[in-house]
Amino acid sequence: MSLEKLFAPCAADVAYKQDSQLKISLICRIDSYKFSHPFAYPDGIKGMTSYGEARVSSKEIIIPIGMQLLLKRYLTQRITMADIDAAEAFAVAHFGRKLFARAAWEKVVNEYDGALPLIIRAVPEGTPIRGGQPIYTVTVLDKDLFWMSAGFETMIQRGIWYPTTIATMDYDIKRRIKQYYDNTGADLGLLPFALHDFGGRGVTSGETAEIGGMAHLVNFMGSDTVEGILTANFYYKEAMAGYSVYATEHSIQCSFGGGSEDALRYLRKQLSNAVPGCIISIVLDGYDVYREAELLCTVLKDEIIASKAKVVFRPDSGDMMEVVPRLLHLQATAFGTTLTSKGFKKINTVGIIQGDGVDHLAIVSLLGKITAIMGFSADCVLFGSGGALLQKVNRDTFKFAQKACAILVDDENGNEYWKGIAKDPITDKGKKSKEGVLTLVRSKMNNELMVARLDNGPLDSEWEDMMKLVYYKGELFNETTFSEIRARCA
Repeated sequence: MSLEKLFAPCAADVAYKQDSQLKISLICRIDSYKFSHPFAYPDGIKGMTSYGEARVSSKEIIIPIGMQLLLKRYLTQRITMADIDAAEAFAVAHFGRKLFARAAWEKVVNEYDGALPLIIRAVPEGTPIRGGQPIYTVTVLDKDLFWMSAGFETMIQRGIWYPTTIATMDYDIKRRIKQYYDNTGADLGLLPFALHDFGGRGVTSGETAEIGGMAHLVNFMGSDTVEGILTANFYYKEAMAGYSVYATEHSIQCSFGGGSEDALRYLRKQLSNAVPGCIISIVLDGYDVYREAELLCTVLKDEIIASKAKVVFRPDSGDMMEVVPRLLHLQATAFGTTLTSKGFKKINTVGIIQGDGVDHLAIVSLLGKITAIMGFSADCVLFGSGGALLQKVNRDTFKFAQKACAILVDDENGNEYWKGIAKDPITDKGKKSKEGVLTLVRSKMNNELMVARLDNGPLDSEWEDMMKLVYYKGELFNETTFSEIRARCA
């Protein structure tokens, strides 16, 4: 029996169709308990402002990214009466009681044309700031809707903490890799490609690949996560944010078979696709990584040189601290080396990319070994990261939080003023939040960044307000591009 017949539907297989998809309105982009908050605040509040930050040491450098993507993808949506009906039906069933501020949401539709009444200001994306400094603020100036300042904490914070964490970690490892490049006289033109994104399959969703893959491209330009590249291109107006090369995988290698002649056919087939001046990456560990490397360095050496392409060995499996050094010795013996300006060996014609088990510790450890112990320049080995790059993080990696920091109320004489509010748990002083109408300012004298309170009066002329208006009650402002973001954190 053919597989076509074996795999075809039979009488026991019941076909069905999915004619629609779930639509989640902005009303429901919240945590359940936020539904009850319109009824929980004290009377008399006319406005509220909140801020988001990474609650880590000021020694940490944070690279904010993701706000424009969040605004364009989600906050351009409009709430409709149908959305309100659906959200109310959900809330009643969810809580078993009518815990839904319908009048407030109807005001959003009738008076704000369905747009959220938020005023969002943010540090320009890509600007290096320090831990504990506000990244963005969310303000609502409506006595009926003020609670939305904190109400959309989940959606806004989620849209910022994840990509900012990826960009921040990449910023750190790029600086570490650059130290090795500087110390060994490596080619700084390769630095943007020193860490390649293989993370698309290692994340929990397509949207995660889009957001995390985009964030990786702030600091690096190598990526196989197509969704992330397209996201950066589209939402940040970049012609092409990421690049990749001709590369094989294990299904290709294994389809040739596991014998020595099979290995030779496999490698020769890949070399036939080499284009002068370009790169091809060949996975070697499907069977015997050392055998395949030996073939490339002996039998196929002249073909590699004649191709005028750079052939990159991809060992992957095994202990990279053992496998990669052994391959470097093979390559150096076969193709020779050239000394860099710092006296380190740069292998001619070929290279290595390690694409398995790669995280920051692995990168630093391997670069330390090949440079300090073996005398090779740092650019002899590039890295690809899958599971660790986009997924080995969470909100607590940099302790992100969004907190309400001030409310607009009347004093005893009926005059409006901003009253600072903050949490200060006696059991965890690290969670103490800031109060006031906040912004981030830069000194015009020494470029120092500091937190400032706008409710204390206008800024002194020494200080420049770093936050820019990005969203005002449904309108987008001060668009940025990917090239501008990259320039800010270069």
